[in-house]
Amino acid sequence: MEKQKKSKWFWRAEPKDRIVFLAIFLAVCVIFGLFWLAAKGVINLSPLGECAFKRNYGIPCPTCGFTTAISVFVTGGIIKAFWIQPAAAAMCVVLLLAAFFSLLSATTGINFSFLPPIRIWRIEYLLIAGAIILAASWAVTIARALAELP
Repeated sequence: MEKQKKSKWFWRAEPKDRIVFLAIFLAVCVIFGLFWLAAKGVINLSPLGECAFKRNYGIPCPTCGFTTAISVFVTGGIIKAFWIQPAAAAMCVVLLLAAFFSLLSATTGINFSFLPPIRIWRIEYLLIAGAIILAASWAVTIARALAELP
């Protein structure tokens, strides 16, 4: 087995990493595809109608507007999606970047240094960052809802 050349920017991905990268790319494509179909009216992603949290408590839930924002995002309204639900739009941007680099890594076999192998990701850091973004977005959504009250 020959020794891999190390670079500051990338290294050779292992076969199992390439499979995981391909799976990530396909999962993101399926998610965006479903939301695109929902935006075009082909499928309905919210069959229950209004948010139960909002109906029961009178304030939007932390994820109110996610479906709408993602549907707007996948149809090209990126700025509008950030206005509707900032956390959903930020998640879409992160998913697009993840899909792009996952496809690149899966097809070329290059693992970029800023994207460590999946098996060493620190999931707790991702969850904490997601919770902070969601909380900040909820604060913005509640502030907008309170501003609309008479």
